[in-house]
Amino acid sequence: MNIDKVTLLDKTITLCNVYGNNLETIVYTQGVGISARLRIEKLGYPSNAKQYALSTYSDLVVNRINDESHNWRNDNRAGLIWLDDLYEITKNLDHVQPIIDQADAFVDKNNPILDLNIQVEDQFFVSAVLGRAYKYTSKDIYLDFMISHILDSPLQREDGIYIHSKIAEYPWGRGNGFAIFGAVEALKYIPDNHVRKEDVIKKHIKHIKSLKKLQTKNGAWRQVIDNEESYEELTVTSMIGYGVINDIMMGILPKDYLSMALKAWKFVDSRVEDTGIVYDSCTGTGSLNSIDEYLIRKRENGFDNRGGSLAAWFLESLFEYVEDNNE
Repeated sequence: MNIDKVTLLDKTITLCNVYGNNLETIVYTQGVGISARLRIEKLGYPSNAKQYALSTYSDLVVNRINDESHNWRNDNRAGLIWLDDLYEITKNLDHVQPIIDQADAFVDKNNPILDLNIQVEDQFFVSAVLGRAYKYTSKDIYLDFMISHILDSPLQREDGIYIHSKIAEYPWGRGNGFAIFGAVEALKYIPDNHVRKEDVIKKHIKHIKSLKKLQTKNGAWRQVIDNEESYEELTVTSMIGYGVINDIMMGILPKDYLSMALKAWKFVDSRVEDTGIVYDSCTGTGSLNSIDEYLIRKRENGFDNRGGSLAAWFLESLFEYVEDNNE
């Protein structure tokens, strides 16, 4: 399958500009969009991302963190991950201190912040924050917590697929996307010689192989990932696509898996308009009470931070791969 690089770049830039231009709420659904915008600018496609991020950072440290962080959940903490991308442009370590501060909240044994029901979303939130904190401090406390959170998770079924939580044993699509994000973001930062890295890779690849079997003919994954009556869904497809293309770039997966990412791109392309409007993006979803509640969960169609930002992260990574490999 050939990639139309012009279409891919145009949609990437559109999504980055539309969804990387808002931090009204400090939350991952907006932080990921800013991250994608900074990454595409770093590749040489200016969008005033650096200046926007610097201004937003100033507001964070002067006002918002002090005013808002006492009410933060883990999805809010993950809304700071774009500060890592800002550092990659500015090389100013002050810009990543808020990430390190939030990593300290995760590892504080006296004030645990993880849900005892073990929500799969936290696999991403933990890795996104603690992996970056380890990157800048080399403190093993962050690395060990992150690795244990992945390897000790009871949410992966024998067939490799993840359930949503201990109180919602349903194979939610985006939940599997969160598990993919968590593994990929962790693997970016775990040193190659770490004694437990191969265990993380093994668990992750078991998941990838299970997901490969469930990809639809349209290149998508479903809202309930193993239910053929469930709708094909944008966010899980973007998240798995992001995971696969980053795995290939890290050498974790062979290039044979490229077709899996390209099929995902085909679906995402069909669900993203040139204006940035997206379709079939599952709305916010906590642990639900029945499989039927997942099957009928609302689809967002329009301007949607969650769907747009996650698609932007995937398309930016795919474009980076295409540029580097002359695909």
